Amino acid sequence: MTPRPVSQPVPLVPQPGQAGPQPVQPQPVQPGPVQPGPVAPAAVQPGPAAAQPGPQAVQPIPVQAAPQAVQPIPGQAGPQAVQPIPVQAGPAGPAWPQQTGFPPAQPTAGSTPDWEALAARNEKDAKRRRRVKLIGAVTAVVVVAAAGAGYVLLTKGAKDGNGPTASGPSTAAVSTSASASASGSAAPTASASGPVKGIDSPPTVGSLPATKGAVALGLGSDAKTGSAPGYSGQVLKLPSGQNSFAQSASQVVDVSNSFTVSARVLVDVPNGNRSAVSQGDGQYYSYSLGRANNNGHDLWYFKVQVPGGGSAVAWSKGDATVNQWVVLTGVYDDPSGQITLYVNGAPQASAKSPGVPPSGANTLQIGRLSSNSQWSDPWHGAVADVQTWGQTLPEADIVKVVAGPSSPPATPPAAAWLTG
Repeated sequence: MTPRPVSQPVPLVPQPGQAGPQPVQPQPVQPGPVQPGPVAPAAVQPGPAAAQPGPQAVQPIPVQAAPQAVQPIPGQAGPQAVQPIPVQAGPAGPAWPQQTGFPPAQPTAGSTPDWEALAARNEKDAKRRRRVKLIGAVTAVVVVAAAGAGYVLLTKGAKDGNGPTASGPSTAAVSTSASASASGSAAPTASASGPVKGIDSPPTVGSLPATKGAVALGLGSDAKTGSAPGYSGQVLKLPSGQNSFAQSASQVVDVSNSFTVSARVLVDVPNGNRSAVSQGDGQYYSYSLGRANNNGHDLWYFKVQVPGGGSAVAWSKGDATVNQWVVLTGVYDDPSGQITLYVNGAPQASAKSPGVPPSGANTLQIGRLSSNSQWSDPWHGAVADVQTWGQTLPEADIVKVVAGPSSPPATPPAAAWLTG
C-alpha cells in the first residue's frame, strides 16, 4: 500500500464493536506512544471522527500526536456518560457510512423517568375516566326513571278520568256512566253525592206529556205546542234560540244496546246545521237526527258518537227539503255495530260504529244537541210524532211509522210524544 503524503490529514477509522444496545462502560486511559502506521512520521492532524453506528452516535475524539490522556467530550448524553478510550492511529481506510434520517431522541443526563410519578398519574387518569363513566350511567338511569314516572302518571291520570280517555258502551246504570267526546275527553261521571249533572240549560216553563210511556218533557220558554199546515196532529213549534227546546228529566234510550228513534220534522230555513232530536247533556251528544251540510249540500243525517272520539254519520241520498214534512228514522244495531238512516221509510245509507257512548244523564233533547259542553244546532221549524224503541225496528214497521196513527207499527214504541 502506498502511504499518503504526510501533508494530508489522516481520517480516523471507526472502531467496530463500539456501538450497541448496551451502554459503553468507561475504560481506563492508558497513556502510551501512538503506534505509527505505514506513513512517514509526522504529527497527526486531528480530524472529524465518523459517527459510531448504534442507537447513539459517538462524537469525534481529537487525537494527540504525542502520548497524552484523551479528554471526554462535553455534551455527550446517554444513560451514562461515555468515557474516552485510547485511539490507535493506523492506516487510513474508507470512512464509515454516515447515518441518515432523524436520530433517535437522546435523553438528557439525569432524565431517568420517575416511574412512581407516572404510575400515580396513570392511576389518577383511570379514576377520572371511571368517574365520568359512572356519572354518565347515573344520568341515563335518572332520565329513564323520569320518563317511566311520567308515563305512569299519565296512565294513572287517564284511568282516574283526569287525562284524555274514551269510554265505550256501558251496561251500568245511567247515573254512573260517562260520555266520550269527539276530542277524546271524558265527560263528568257520577259520584256518591248524586247523579251525573249535565251542562247548564235555561229553565223550563212548561211540560209536554208523553203519549206513550211516563216521561214528560220540560219546555223552554220559546217552545210552543200547536198545529201546523201539512200535519193533522199536534206539533211543537221551535222558532230557534237558546230557549226554543224540550227535554226529558231522565234517560229515554239505553244507547249501550240496539235502539231506534224517529220524528216527523219540518225546517223552515234553508241553511245552518239543525238538530231535531238528540240524546245526551254531557260534553257531546250520544246520537242526533237532523240536517247538516256535507260537501256543499244540506242533507238529512243520523249520527252517533264513537268510543274514543269522533262520530259516525249516515247521510241522505238527496238534499234536505225546506217547508216540507219529512219522517226521519235512525236505527243502531249493536250486534253488527252499524247505524242506518231512513227518510220517509226508505233506507238511505249506513255507517259503522263499534258502540255508542252515553252522554251525561242521557236526557232526550228536542230542538238542539250538546257539543263541546254547549248547546248547539238549534232547530228552526216544527217537530211532531217523536218515538223511541229499545231495539232495532224492522223495515216493515219503519214504513208504518210514516203512515201515522192510522197505521201504527207492530212493535209499539217504548216512549212517544206528539203522536195523536
